[in-house]
Amino acid sequence: MEEPEHHNVRPASDWLQDTIDAFHLPPDTTPVPGMLWQKTRDKVKFRPGEVSLWAGINGHGKSMFLSQVELDLCQQGERIMSASFEMRPVKQMHRMSRQAYADRLPTEAWLHTFSRWTDGRLWMYDHVGAVEWKKVIAVMRYAIAHFGITHFVIDSLMKCVKGEDDYNAQKDFVNELCAFAVAHNVHIHLVHHVRKGESEHKAPGKFDIKGAGAITDMVDNVFIVWRNKLAEQENVENKGKGKPDCDSPTCILECAKQRNGEFEGKFGFWFDVDSQQYLEVQGQTPIRYRMEKRS
Repeated sequence: MEEPEHHNVRPASDWLQDTIDAFHLPPDTTPVPGMLWQKTRDKVKFRPGEVSLWAGINGHGKSMFLSQVELDLCQQGERIMSASFEMRPVKQMHRMSRQAYADRLPTEAWLHTFSRWTDGRLWMYDHVGAVEWKKVIAVMRYAIAHFGITHFVIDSLMKCVKGEDDYNAQKDFVNELCAFAVAHNVHIHLVHHVRKGESEHKAPGKFDIKGAGAITDMVDNVFIVWRNKLAEQENVENKGKGKPDCDSPTCILECAKQRNGEFEGKFGFWFDVDSQQYLEVQGQTPIRYRMEKRS
């Protein structure tokens, strides 16, 4: 029998200890994970019970960027399930291996080490193509029960909802993801696309995201990845002339919304082709990920 609704009306002082902990974390508190770049570390966090939307123009690297974020989360002891319905698991691992190795061609011995390191950290949902969103929810529920997953990556929303104009289905799916994140105290990363603009040389914003406008209202965080192709082209031309690269970043990450954080703004990155890493300083040497054993 359900409790009457008035049982949920409680004095504000019931949350005193939670409020104290929000200001003064106990010494044994596990840090909230985030991205490991120095420029983002204290500004963006991936809190349990939240949904982050990762949006961008098709081909502008949002999935590539999120792949490096997944490695960062693995290194912080999180347990990730990647559900990419646009890319086979072997292709994901090929890309992620280059990012973790910090170069184009990882050795076979290192790949064995990396594979052992991902055990207990990274799982893949082996399905490419459209999928019913209710099945995705069921798989996520199974993954929590059997593997203790703390972060889910769903790539992408449109593979889970039939028809770009089915706004009600989109809202239902995102609403279910938000409720799921809260109920299971996990973080969900959802990849989505933006509408085609007048030019891909203009960075999109939060209001350019495809589908129902309620999507950005419901999620907790919105990140937009934009590839600066003009800077890329200038670098190609400069290289042919023996000139240094231009100063402009080749990738911009905008944190367009962070409901429970204080930062909203943009970060500049430089994409390194060989390692497929996003570097926070121009000319920086890519950093190889540490393959430490789980404690």
